[in-house]
Amino acid sequence: MSALLWTFTALAILLSAGRFAIRYATAGRFNWDDASHLLSLLLLIGLAAAYTHGFPYSARIARIGRKKETPPPLTDPFYHKYLRLRLTVTLLVFMVLWSVKATFLIFYRLLFEVSRSFMYMWWAAVALTFASFWVCIGSTLTLCGSASDLFDWKKCASPKALHDIRTTYKYWCALNVGTDLLVMALPLYMLYGLQLRRSQKVVLAGIFSLGSLVAIVDILRTVESLESGTFSGVALWSSLEVTIAVIVASLPLYRALLTSKGRNSLLSRLSGSGGSGSHNHHHRRYKGSDASSSPAGTERKFLEANTSLPGGKPSVSTFRDDLETQEMEFAKYAGAGQRVPLVHLPR
Repeated sequence: MSALLWTFTALAILLSAGRFAIRYATAGRFNWDDASHLLSLLLLIGLAAAYTHGFPYSARIARIGRKKETPPPLTDPFYHKYLRLRLTVTLLVFMVLWSVKATFLIFYRLLFEVSRSFMYMWWAAVALTFASFWVCIGSTLTLCGSASDLFDWKKCASPKALHDIRTTYKYWCALNVGTDLLVMALPLYMLYGLQLRRSQKVVLAGIFSLGSLVAIVDILRTVESLESGTFSGVALWSSLEVTIAVIVASLPLYRALLTSKGRNSLLSRLSGSGGSGSHNHHHRRYKGSDASSSPAGTERKFLEANTSLPGGKPSVSTFRDDLETQEMEFAKYAGAGQRVPLVHLPR
């Protein structure tokens, strides 16, 4: 079980490293969504360590439950350690999942912040996601009744507590899946209004819908928790869910590798062609100057004047080549830190 758990974790680490490399190669800097993703990755590693430490405890609980081992007295510190471990992994699971949601929310803001209507929906989604996180955390601390009973095995194993725990699992699943779908719906709403080829919309919709995988695994994990409730079984599904969540948060940036232009640009930046010195030269030249007078500002004005299409639909040429930011499209013009936002999105 430990080998499988760390295999999942290693895969998430590798894909996250690729995400960071692509972001830095294409944008020349990191953004807040990278910080959120790094946090989720570190929490994932901590969760894997906690699960590994807890497997011997769970195995003993399973033997006691099957009456293959005489249960120790209720005063034995074993129960206290097991309950502390269960609390730790539960909190870490929520922290990983909600930090991944934060990664997506920040990422989508970077893409669509120019749209006023999107920002209204974005703030609503942030508020609901933030509130649902604290509901999950609060209910975790009261699983056995009051917070003071959290490490009392007698109360945590009582029929009433077990019934309440099963009910809480269902609430957790509803909140997690509901916020996943809410976050996933934000870019899909914006995608409908973009003037792109249908094939491009299908690809982007697929990327934006990857969060549904996490929701599906969360439902399966909840079913496992309700049917068996064993630490090892829940650990397997929980580790799979959080690993998929971190991996899914890495994948949108790999979109740059799916087009020849994206691959060529990435290879060019990695090989030093187009020179970091040239990039820094532009940064120094326009640092402190009015952004509207820089090449990036000039290009933005040109786009605003020339991207409206018949029928009132917006056109975002930069969107088809680089989902993460617009620097790759305008790298030859913009200096570091001068991002060209999407233009003419629905307001």
